[in-house]
Amino acid sequence: MRSRTAALALSLGIVLVSGTAGAQALTVRKAGEPEAVTSWQRDACAQSDAPDTPARAFRDADGTVHLIASHSTARALTGPSLNDVRPNCVIIFQGHGQDDPRLHDDRSWISSFYTLDGSTVFALVSNEFHAQKRRALCPSGDYMRCWRNSITAAVSTDGGASFRLSTAPPGHTVATLPYPYSGDAGKRTGYFAPSNIVRHGDHWYAFLWAERFGAQKRGACLMRTDSLADPQSWRGWDGKSFAVRFVRDGQAADSPEAHLCAPVAPDTLQGTVRSIVRHRASGQFIATLAMTRDGQTGMWTTTSPDLLTWSKPELLWAAPLLFRYGCGDAAAFDYPALLDPGSESRNFEDVGGTAYLYMTRLNLTGCKITWNRDLVRMPVEIAPQKR
Repeated sequence: MRSRTAALALSLGIVLVSGTAGAQALTVRKAGEPEAVTSWQRDACAQSDAPDTPARAFRDADGTVHLIASHSTARALTGPSLNDVRPNCVIIFQGHGQDDPRLHDDRSWISSFYTLDGSTVFALVSNEFHAQKRRALCPSGDYMRCWRNSITAAVSTDGGASFRLSTAPPGHTVATLPYPYSGDAGKRTGYFAPSNIVRHGDHWYAFLWAERFGAQKRGACLMRTDSLADPQSWRGWDGKSFAVRFVRDGQAADSPEAHLCAPVAPDTLQGTVRSIVRHRASGQFIATLAMTRDGQTGMWTTTSPDLLTWSKPELLWAAPLLFRYGCGDAAAFDYPALLDPGSESRNFEDVGGTAYLYMTRLNLTGCKITWNRDLVRMPVEIAPQKR
């Protein structure tokens, strides 16, 4: 008899991986100690050249691997393989600091990449509007109280050597709140931190993080598209189907709730989904999160056959986190992402029995976060959970 999950997925046009609807969850285990990929003190091209997004990778048409884990002024590591990338100081992307929040083009973190041919590379961008620098919009001058975030799109036509906005602002917007920017909201608002993009069936998928605001609930939202070239084609999960059409600020004043996403598995995905990859042998998806759960802080994994139903999270590695560290800690960690140097995907969207957990190590100075951050990776093994 077809499982309830499979029946629901088929009724919604969601393609499940054959044989995985009731598949056993996977365990990701630490298989060694973290090792440095880059050192800020040794490799930084500028003071702000520090890893501030999860590591993403793709192969261009010539076979060169591009690994990006960068700040708002983005640079890449490049090389013949994922194990042999080196820093490249060429700036590949940055936002334009526009003062109008409706343009969604202020400080921008390019975060997610997908290419079909290695020449044209599509990307998702996390755009932060920093109203504390525009006191007319944010009288308090407080970064967190006035921060509005949105997801936008960029594209490269030279194999990832440089990126530009996919179209003129605000046409490049992918996911934004339907509510007009309200200045000092007392907290950060909007859609944040897209995961990497994965192909599943006839669509491409990515997670984003939503903060509670208006009718928007807090949690991990899932969106999908059938056209990476069209920023407006992304649709969010509404709890029943991918029917949420994101609209720009104030365009749905009469019914904003119709344009808000529903968090997926809110009791399980309790933190930002930093990466999703497919396990080649089982077809299961693995999500990585940095969060505190059951009193334990660190890097967690959970698995899914369909991106909607997720297993109970397992602690992969206990560690202090960004915003969850003590003054006695030497470093904090964030932005976990699984990458397999032997991936069969041009976009490193799959893993085998071994992989690396890439993370940012934030080296603390006087109990404070500074620019001194390193990209590190830790070897892991992936296997079915023991029953």
